[in-house]
Amino acid sequence: MARIDNSGSRSAPRPKPASFINPKALQDVAAQVQKDIKKLANSSNSTVKANKDGSVSRSSTTTKKQTTQSKELTTSKGPLGESKFKYATTSKTGGTTAKNTRTTQSDTFGRTTSTHQREVTREKGNTAKTETNTKTTDHRGTKKEVDAKSTKVTTGNTSKTDTRSVTTDSHGNKAVTKETSTATKNGNTTSTKTSKETTGTERTNTAVSKFEDGKYVFGNQTDWKNNKFNKEVGANKEKELKPSSADSGFTQAKKDKLSRAQTAGDLLGAAGVKKEWKAEFDHVKEHNTSTAPGTFVGSRVGTSGSQSFSVGADGVNASYNREAKAGLYAEKSGKTTGKYGEASYKAGAKLEAKASVDAKGKLNTNGLDASVSAKAGASVEVNITGKAQTKSVKVAGVDLNASVEGKAKASAEVSAEATGKVKVTRNPPTAIAEGTVGASAVAKVEGEVKASAGPFAVKASAYGSAGAEAKATGVIGYEDGKLKIGGSAGAALGLGAGASATVEIDVKQVGEMAKNTAISVADANHDGKLGLDDAKAIASSAKKKVLGWIGL
Repeated sequence: MARIDNSGSRSAPRPKPASFINPKALQDVAAQVQKDIKKLANSSNSTVKANKDGSVSRSSTTTKKQTTQSKELTTSKGPLGESKFKYATTSKTGGTTAKNTRTTQSDTFGRTTSTHQREVTREKGNTAKTETNTKTTDHRGTKKEVDAKSTKVTTGNTSKTDTRSVTTDSHGNKAVTKETSTATKNGNTTSTKTSKETTGTERTNTAVSKFEDGKYVFGNQTDWKNNKFNKEVGANKEKELKPSSADSGFTQAKKDKLSRAQTAGDLLGAAGVKKEWKAEFDHVKEHNTSTAPGTFVGSRVGTSGSQSFSVGADGVNASYNREAKAGLYAEKSGKTTGKYGEASYKAGAKLEAKASVDAKGKLNTNGLDASVSAKAGASVEVNITGKAQTKSVKVAGVDLNASVEGKAKASAEVSAEATGKVKVTRNPPTAIAEGTVGASAVAKVEGEVKASAGPFAVKASAYGSAGAEAKATGVIGYEDGKLKIGGSAGAALGLGAGASATVEIDVKQVGEMAKNTAISVADANHDGKLGLDDAKAIASSAKKKVLGWIGL
């Protein structure tokens, strides 16, 4: 019998055999590998594990002479026919380890993305060399391949790893990445320095398939990036502390009591057991030089903001926001209604500078969690939107219409931003501060058009961008049983372009139409609802018709 492992779920049911594999997922897999996959999928001697995401994993390990081989197969099938599949094998003989991983994902419409990665590591003395080849075929048939080679040399307590990878695809794009990492261990302290540089072009195709807000959306998205220059360097230090030092004098019993008390406080706070103070203001003044209807040509200058503060069973919560802006604007909008529907448009241009600060904080029996961000920038933008919509027509009891709308925008922006975060908690023990400082200059042109008819809509968008960015990050504190100090700095210069097309189906609206249609057909007593009395009336009517047909 298969061994069951339910550790991946709090209350996982006994998993079903992991025998479902989308046939399309095996099209490009060698015949022998297909046999191995099917054999493991239906094996009664493997270890079976039910995962939190609803998938099922089967694994086995065998040792023959000096070789140890492990296999793991994970499969899942969704309610709409979507499926996932992952098959990984690891073989180790002496100092050589070979890993093969195959993954496939198919959506409701059978669009499939597959990846095959082969990684071989050879260890000899203080040197470990790894060669990795990753081949990906996306849902459009575009093939992408990544060849990477890395060498890790360990001398005493210091390990240095150099990696070079080349990414190519069937459209002629090529990107080269060089990485260096040096880690030095001194007792329970590990210091790491990293450097990463990327140049070249890379293209990514993504299949969109999701259900949210009562709508099912599916489509395609393509992004292209030309990394003229992209480099990042970083350094961090981690010190592993003894578990006892993380207790800070609390016994586990005290921790549990405080945790239960805070949980109860959170529930009471959500129920309204707290006192709140809120305030908002808007001191932005407008000066419009135009007197034409639907037109603004002038300036807006001033400040706006809000703040809130609450004290209650869930602790102390506070937020603070301020924004100052000054700009010149030209805006024009209009709307017309006719026999068949209505049309509207809005066009604008602006030259704007603004600065803002946003801070939030929470303090309770578990500790403090606070963050702050500040941003300043200037932008130039021209945009236009338009929409045309027919009058509504009632179909199956639901008001339907058809519409088309479009947006276009060209912008250039320079900005500087700084963020900070402080977190001190009792459970889990954490005392950490993080920060980011960045600056960017980006020019972008983008457009979008959407056409809809009743519950169906088609949306397409595209963009082109060029810009430069510089960013620095830092962290210091205690988290996950380790003392951490580190930071990184990077700069990038490149071009980007992308496009997407999606189809939306308003499932709620379709369901309402189906419901109304069913009622109109089966509502025998015309009370606007379906019930047992309708079934009886329909059965009685059918009986009379049958008896009439046979002459009784």
